[in-house]
Amino acid sequence: GNATTKPGYKFGAQFLKPNFLTRNQQLELNLGAVKQSLQAYDQRALTQEIKIRRQVGLHWNVSLGVMGEQEQIDQEGVSRHYNLLGVPLVAKYDTTNSVLDPTTGVRARLSITPMHSFSNDHATFFILQAAASTYFDLSGNGRSVLAMRGLVGKTAGAGVFGVPPDQRFYAGGSATVRGYRYQSIGPKFPNGEPTGGNAISAGSMEFRQRILQNWGAVAFVDAGQVSSDGVPFTSHWRIGAGVGARYYTSIGPIRLDVAVPLNKEPGGDSFELYIGIGQAF
Repeated sequence: GNATTKPGYKFGAQFLKPNFLTRNQQLELNLGAVKQSLQAYDQRALTQEIKIRRQVGLHWNVSLGVMGEQEQIDQEGVSRHYNLLGVPLVAKYDTTNSVLDPTTGVRARLSITPMHSFSNDHATFFILQAAASTYFDLSGNGRSVLAMRGLVGKTAGAGVFGVPPDQRFYAGGSATVRGYRYQSIGPKFPNGEPTGGNAISAGSMEFRQRILQNWGAVAFVDAGQVSSDGVPFTSHWRIGAGVGARYYTSIGPIRLDVAVPLNKEPGGDSFELYIGIGQAF
C-alpha cells in the first residue's frame, strides 16, 4: 500500500502437534523472517515462538508461550538492534458461525505480554490488549448483518521511546480506521512521520447487505486514536467512513472497500482503497 516505501518480504514456517500430552491441547512452533520498509520505520527481523494452546470448553481457548525476536530497525535516520524476549498469554472466546464471513456470534481476545529488551536500555514492559467483535443477523437468513468491533490497548512499564518501534501502537488502515493511511494515526515526529504510541482505542460499525446470489454491499464508519501518555481514549479521534462491494465465493467473500477521512490530518490522503479476502472483521 501507500505506507510502504520499498518492496519487502515475509516468510513463515509453522509446526503443529495436536493432542500434545493430553486431549484438546496443541503444541505450536513458529519461525519467521520479515523485511519491510514503512513510513514509520524500516525493519529486518527474525522471530521464533513456542506455545501451547488449550481448548477450554466449547467456545474458549487459552495459550501460553515464549517468543523471541532479533531485529534491526531504522527510524528517523537512527539504526538500532533489538533482542526481545516475551511471554504472551492469550485468551480467546468465539461463538461465530464462520471464520471469513460471520453473521452471528461474538469474538473476543484478551492478551497480556510481558517483554524484555536485552539491548542497551534493558527495558521491561507489558503489552495489554483487548479486542471484541459482534454480529447481528437482522434478516434471519444471513443476508442483512450489522457488525461492530472494538479495540483497546496499553503498554505499561516504559515510555514510547523505551519500546521498540514495531512493538508500539499505530492506527490507520483496514484493521483499525479505514480512510487513513496505514500507521498514520497518532503521535508524529516534527517531519510528520509516525512515532507510534503506547495506548490505542478504536471501534467500527458496518452494515452488510447481500444482493442477489453472489454479490453484496457494505457501509461503515470507523474511529480510532493513538496516544503517547499511556492512557486510552485521551488523544484526538480520527473518523473514517466508506462503502464497499463483496463478491461471495466458496472460500469467502472478496472485499473491495473505499473510505474517506472525515477529519483528515494535514497532508493526509483524500481516500483509501482496500482489497482482500474475507470480511474486514
